[in-house]
Amino acid sequence: MLKSLYFKVVLILLIFVVAVMCAVGAILMNGVTSFFADGFEKEMQSGFSEEGALLPALKEAAQTDNYPYEMKSVLASFGSTLGIDQYRNYYILDSYGEAITGSDSSLAENLAVTTNILNAVSGTAQNRSYSGTDYADWAVRIPVKNDGFCIVYVKDSLEEMRSMNGMLLSIIIQALIIGVLIAVVLSFFLAKSISSPLQSLTHGTQLVASGEFSEEIDVKSSDEIGILAENFNDMRLKLKNTLEEVEGEREKLDTVLTCMNDGVVAFTSEGELLHCNESARSILGDSVNGGRITPEEFFEKLELPLTESRGKISLTEKIREESNGGYVFRDRICGDRVYDVSYAVTHDSDTSSSIAGYVFIIHDVTGRYELDESRREFVANVSHELKTPLTSIKGATETVVRDPEMDDETRQYFMDMILSESDRMTRIVSDLLVLSRLDNKRTKWNIETFDFRQSVRRLVDVMRPEFEQRRHEVSFGAEKDVPSITGDRQRLEQVIVNVLSNAIKYTPEGGHIDIQVGSTRFDTVVLLVSDNGIGIPEEDLSHLFERFYRVEKSRSSDAGGTGLGLAIAKELVEAHGGTISMNSKVNVGTTVRIELPIECKIKSEGQNQI
Repeated sequence: MLKSLYFKVVLILLIFVVAVMCAVGAILMNGVTSFFADGFEKEMQSGFSEEGALLPALKEAAQTDNYPYEMKSVLASFGSTLGIDQYRNYYILDSYGEAITGSDSSLAENLAVTTNILNAVSGTAQNRSYSGTDYADWAVRIPVKNDGFCIVYVKDSLEEMRSMNGMLLSIIIQALIIGVLIAVVLSFFLAKSISSPLQSLTHGTQLVASGEFSEEIDVKSSDEIGILAENFNDMRLKLKNTLEEVEGEREKLDTVLTCMNDGVVAFTSEGELLHCNESARSILGDSVNGGRITPEEFFEKLELPLTESRGKISLTEKIREESNGGYVFRDRICGDRVYDVSYAVTHDSDTSSSIAGYVFIIHDVTGRYELDESRREFVANVSHELKTPLTSIKGATETVVRDPEMDDETRQYFMDMILSESDRMTRIVSDLLVLSRLDNKRTKWNIETFDFRQSVRRLVDVMRPEFEQRRHEVSFGAEKDVPSITGDRQRLEQVIVNVLSNAIKYTPEGGHIDIQVGSTRFDTVVLLVSDNGIGIPEEDLSHLFERFYRVEKSRSSDAGGTGLGLAIAKELVEAHGGTISMNSKVNVGTTVRIELPIECKIKSEGQNQI
């Protein structure tokens, strides 16, 4: 019985009648309440306005010696202006909110201190009406003689309003009883007229709900229920087609998310993991336990300034908001990788304000982050390298200028220092210009074909005095069939000179340096320069070709190095399509291997003038 259509229709109509009457009653009673409250406020604002006659009269009376009673007389004369009657009274209060006198002495003795009185005492000068109170009041602060003040207080008991609301309530209850009786009678006739065709429609909907879309609903009626049955049959076919399309789109979306390089993690508004693609799983690693991870664990893993509480995600620090109401958290380090994490809130629809979930896109920016770090380090190193010779030049110059009677030998010493440090700065700037042109592909190449073996031999002969000065033993060997190569001869010889110079610098006197030239079956020529010098620690080998990198800062500085030579050599060799590598052991020696293609990359790409 309770689940039948009859009962539901009756119940709906009864609820409707009750709801309408309650709404009407609430509106009427609220209207009466608002009428009295607004009327009270308007009368008070008008009565105590600066343009009216009451407030100036009160201020004048407040300056007399017997101001409470003078002010009472003024208020009594303006009683009609303030609407003073049996329900509304006025009082004169002292600076502590205690009643001095008033229109009703019995009420003044037990007068409660209200919020408006406190505001007047504190000088806030703000009167407000508060819901839930059984009175309306108004307090005005008036300065009195001897730099004090008193408070004019008007209080309405709202008895008249409550009386009127009681009458309205009685009328509404009578109307409600009549409406309920009418609703009961009409509901039975209405339920009977619609129940029969709805039974057929219900049977059809049960079939669709179970996934059966083949059976058509047969309702022989031309009214709204018949139209509903026809529309339901159309909807049944469209729903079948739509479900097939949605399933196809879902499979496509799963394929796209699976193949994405960026990690995608989605949570529901309740904090449950909704989706985590393969890229995200590889980033989060063991944090995804059986395909599950909480928002807090996810935030901690990627060091995101977010917190989740009761399905709401909020920021724990200020951050600039990006487009679409989301955020981008940059340079989040997870393991040995760096990521940018984009965060956005999804809604149930474009116009809905309810949150459906949260989506995070994890983009790997390790390359960009390392590049930025390298640039910052490069700028710091350039500043340091240029500051050192500038400091020496400035110091030497100041010494010469401050001592005009300096002897010639000392003066020449400082002038030589200035020239030496100036040459050092010139070398640094020159090396930086070379690297800049290489980075921006604006180097001017002079491509020619030359005998690589003879070129290396000539450079060994040119540098032989430096070998002999350090008493190094030098051996040179070359295969007979080393082919000529095409490239920028001057640039490649610069690389070879740099490698030989390093071998001379970092090999103790009386050491041995071996130079070999050969070729491989891959159409490349090979240069090997080996020494038995001091060697390089294993942890420094991977950084040797970085700009300004030095294994031992003091040693490199004494030898006149800038930390740019090997970086330039690497750039020049790779620009030709070759490779340069280094193997070394401490106190054993170092071997540098340079491989160059016979046909250089520059010529093959038509970049003779870049």
